[in-house]
Amino acid sequence: MNIRKTALSLLRDAAESERYISLTLSAALDNIECDERDRALLTTLVYGVTERRVTLDYYIEKLADRPLDKIGARMLMTLRLGLYQLMFLDRIPPHAAVSETVRLGKSQGERAFLNGMLRGYIRNKDTIQLPSDRNSRLSVKYSFPKDIVRVLEKNLGDKTEETLEALSKNPPLTICVNTLVMGVNDALDKLVAAGLDARKCVSAPRGIRIYGNVSYDRLREIIGEKSFFVQDEASQIAISVLAPHKGAILADACACPGSKSFHAALFMENCGEIHCFDLHESKLSLITDGAARLGIGIITSDARDSRTPDGLLVGKCDFVICDVPCSGLGVMAKKPEIRYHDAESYKELAPLGYDILCASAKYLKSGGKMLYSTCTLTKEENENNFYRFLEAHGDFEYTDFSLGKVKSERGCATLVPNGEHDGFFIGLITKR
Repeated sequence: MNIRKTALSLLRDAAESERYISLTLSAALDNIECDERDRALLTTLVYGVTERRVTLDYYIEKLADRPLDKIGARMLMTLRLGLYQLMFLDRIPPHAAVSETVRLGKSQGERAFLNGMLRGYIRNKDTIQLPSDRNSRLSVKYSFPKDIVRVLEKNLGDKTEETLEALSKNPPLTICVNTLVMGVNDALDKLVAAGLDARKCVSAPRGIRIYGNVSYDRLREIIGEKSFFVQDEASQIAISVLAPHKGAILADACACPGSKSFHAALFMENCGEIHCFDLHESKLSLITDGAARLGIGIITSDARDSRTPDGLLVGKCDFVICDVPCSGLGVMAKKPEIRYHDAESYKELAPLGYDILCASAKYLKSGGKMLYSTCTLTKEENENNFYRFLEAHGDFEYTDFSLGKVKSERGCATLVPNGEHDGFFIGLITKR
């Protein structure tokens, strides 16, 4: 199997179909035979080229004798693949990166062009300077489009560069231990005994971070498929802040793929009711299949536009999870394609999030608590919606919280990406 040829094919397929690279790669890995080393290299190449596209294109443009739009799509992607190995993969000797990339050329002319470009980089890499203005420099250095950098600058100010750096790192895999069947310490001991670099999360009681490349199948072999599900620490913190109790009635307004509902069920000791809703009926199997695998029996699911609440649950819920559709800027480390989405999508998504928040609040009974959360970093989608809701609804109030290193201010907190967890907004609301 030619790993680089496979990587090139997957990158082109994802680009043409505008499909998330994680889905493209996952489907490919399920259908090809290769050892762990090749799987790791394929994953690194596919994610790396996607993540570093802005930087790679900057250098290609500096080295080429023609503009990028005059280089064919396949050739441009092949150049990105070769240049990525030279720039970011120390373990691959430069001569191997060049020769293996040149082999991907379909003709003698293509191979000559690839060879000249890649060897040109090796000769001239120390003379190519980053742009002088701050926005362009950050864009090229961390490989984010300038429009995304501007949005982050607007919302994060002097935290922008450290956030870009964190979003450029390969984050650990974080799991939530299914405490219905296994203790967190037992799971950790098994993972460590199997040779994995596994550590407890600081602020998520059921969370374990796992560093390095490890497959889902490998985790399943070590601790069993019923014993865990994947959930970022920031998302786990959000549910821990809500802390639904045993016997409660809970509604999850935008539930797919279901990790927040699963985690809520652990808090509830699998006793009570969790009603999951999602706009897309085709995704509900993610919830029902996941709950069945974990042995969770209190979850039901239904397709619903969450701007219109289920009348049968209005005023009856002790807890509500309102994790709304958002621009996703906090998860760009795991979903690198988001950096190439419309940087101003938040302008359309913020009103949608507000409408869902207003509708979801109707589920709460007096004294009930609602989590309002997103995995993004814009004030329009986060604080602005949170306080706008409170100003317009006098029968609700914010509730402060503290969990480990996470402390709220006026009922909410923004977790900035740090290379360990996603960026996330958490707001807690109580009905008077």
